[in-house]
Amino acid sequence: MIKMRFRGLIVLLLLLIPSALYVARNRDVPEFGRMHDDALLFTSAKGLADGEGFRVLSLPEQPAQTKYPVLYPFYLSLVWKMNPHFPENLWIARLFSWILLVICLALSWIYLRKEGFSEGRTMLLVALLGLNPYMILFGTNTFSEVFFMCWLLGLFLLARLKGVQMAILAGAVAGCAYLSRTAGIALLISMPAWYVWRRESRRAIQFAAGMVPFVLGWMLWSRLHILHTADQTLIYYTDYVKMEFLTVGLDNLHIVLWKNLDGLLYGMGGLAIPQVIGLLPVKILTQVVGVAMISGCVRLFRRGIAVQYCFFAIVSSVMLLGWHFPPTERFVLPLCPLLLAGLLTEIEHIWTMLRSAFRHKDIGQRVVAALMGAAVASILIGALAVECFMSFGNLYDSAEQRRAKVTDLRAAYAWIAANVPDSSKVLSNDDPLLYLYSGRRGHWVPMGPRAWYANDHESTVATYRDIAAYCRRQGFEYFYSNTDDTSRWGGDAGQVEAVQQAIEKNPELKPVFTSGFGTVYKVQLR
Repeated sequence: MIKMRFRGLIVLLLLLIPSALYVARNRDVPEFGRMHDDALLFTSAKGLADGEGFRVLSLPEQPAQTKYPVLYPFYLSLVWKMNPHFPENLWIARLFSWILLVICLALSWIYLRKEGFSEGRTMLLVALLGLNPYMILFGTNTFSEVFFMCWLLGLFLLARLKGVQMAILAGAVAGCAYLSRTAGIALLISMPAWYVWRRESRRAIQFAAGMVPFVLGWMLWSRLHILHTADQTLIYYTDYVKMEFLTVGLDNLHIVLWKNLDGLLYGMGGLAIPQVIGLLPVKILTQVVGVAMISGCVRLFRRGIAVQYCFFAIVSSVMLLGWHFPPTERFVLPLCPLLLAGLLTEIEHIWTMLRSAFRHKDIGQRVVAALMGAAVASILIGALAVECFMSFGNLYDSAEQRRAKVTDLRAAYAWIAANVPDSSKVLSNDDPLLYLYSGRRGHWVPMGPRAWYANDHESTVATYRDIAAYCRRQGFEYFYSNTDDTSRWGGDAGQVEAVQQAIEKNPELKPVFTSGFGTVYKVQLR
């Protein structure tokens, strides 16, 4: 037993090498802020550390942070207390994130073994987790997904233990998961359902008793402190519920459901075949892998393995289907251990069928089995090759490209800090970065996901065409724009060019500073 545990520890340490290398070679965190949420979380953590409260400091209104719950920003606030100087403290934030990734991999190992997976299968699954480029990317940056996964896996381990106290404690841990990501509300449905499925109704009530105070506490605090506004931009920053109703209605529900289903299967499959090649056949293959993951999870469920995880995955997936943002790999990342286990189970099932066909008397059956086996093997080898390419190549190339852009961004922010009055507001698409680097506050360009769901590229261009008028109405004296502005909403080449032309041809925008791919404009008064 001791030898087995020692061997497991050695293997686990080896599996940390891919993420450790990425951390060591990118201590400056060049990708920080590219997806907006990570910078918002880090900015909110700054407010907690400085004693300014749990607020969105990057906005001129500085409203309470009622969108993201407090637990993960509280963890990040320790970074600001250790080193309050930005961006010098980013490497500490990266280290703090990587520590969570280590804990997540260790918990995954323990959970899979407890669920009955052999040491070899567990080793393979955790290896795939440690090698996964999305685990590396989001697990070494200031996103809350891996932090949430740690609570989730810890909860599943606690839920296996008998006794009233353990059920209540499991509920409290689920409450902490909810305070890490509000998507954890799914646990308030899935876990009691799991207890009832096990015919443990009393423990379901005890679990709920442990979790509900956390949920009610956050809901009450956020309702008492929420910014009451009709401004869609401010709603985006402060209110998930209102944003849902602004984006999803009876007029577009069918489109949202269809696009989210498409994105959900693509995001799931993307955890095995990272999205490097944007070709339709590759996308279809990736979605087929996503379906195989689901099929394998069904097989696990029928065997009584990882049942509580399956319940959570079902509720989470239903929530994602109706959510106001497409479910990318990041949003399905908390399901990654289960989905990979499901994929391995489905592959083993396919191999069992093929092995039977190999022994068939009919040569035609054997030929078909050989062809299918070759196809499956090719997909697996290709997926592993793409994962290695992403984890040891593409992630580094992407970081290097982003590093060059950060140089341009910092030049623009330095100019703003030196030339724009403290009281002036600046519109940009990276408002948390603007605040952290220059101390100036502002919003992002008023765009929402409704236009994305409708494939309404014209409204995006129109938004930028009328950006000067919007700035005057909202009191923004400056506007910083770069060619990455529309990337979060697709940003195809034609749309990017149209947006840039709309900005450059606007006589009410006076360029005052240009660095690389971005320009600072002074908004002209009428």
